[in-house]
Amino acid sequence: MQSKYQQKLKREESVRIKKEAEEAQIQKMKAIQREKSNKLEEKKRFQENLRREAFREHHQYKTAEFLSRLDTELPDRSTRPVAFPDPQSSTWKLPVLPGNHSWARSRAYKDSLKEEENKKLQKMKEEQHQKSELLEYNQQQQEEARTKIHQAEHRRVNNVFLDRLQGKSQPGGLEHFGGHWNMNSGNSWDV
Repeated sequence: MQSKYQQKLKREESVRIKKEAEEAQIQKMKAIQREKSNKLEEKKRFQENLRREAFREHHQYKTAEFLSRLDTELPDRSTRPVAFPDPQSSTWKLPVLPGNHSWARSRAYKDSLKEEENKKLQKMKEEQHQKSELLEYNQQQQEEARTKIHQAEHRRVNNVFLDRLQGKSQPGGLEHFGGHWNMNSGNSWDV
């Protein structure tokens, strides 16, 4: 009995050792996965920082490019004349623009593009308005047609009903006899 008891203890001990080894293995795998997750998160943060830095640099570059283009296209603000009132009249004299015609040409071109775009937009608005009016008109026509059909059907049903009433009240008219309508009168239905 003692040997059976010792064997049972050995089995329990081996099962316990096996469970501890499995638990240690699981803990080790969890630690590895945690480490991988941390590394991946760090990599994502690093890439996000790189992306933000690249965006910031690109934004600064584009801003500087835009400002330098403005400086070359627009006349120098410090040398541009300011409008002063004419002492002899109550009207203001406009300043004479410097000889930089490229700015005026680009401005005129931009204005013409804007005007064309506004014309296209206005035309599209008018077309949309016409389409909506046509759609509304078609819906109104369909509604009127439905109403006329409904009224005609109503009239027809009422006329049939009235004809039946009138036929029952007249002698020799429509009479219900033996489950069938007996049409002995000279009147007939216009159905």
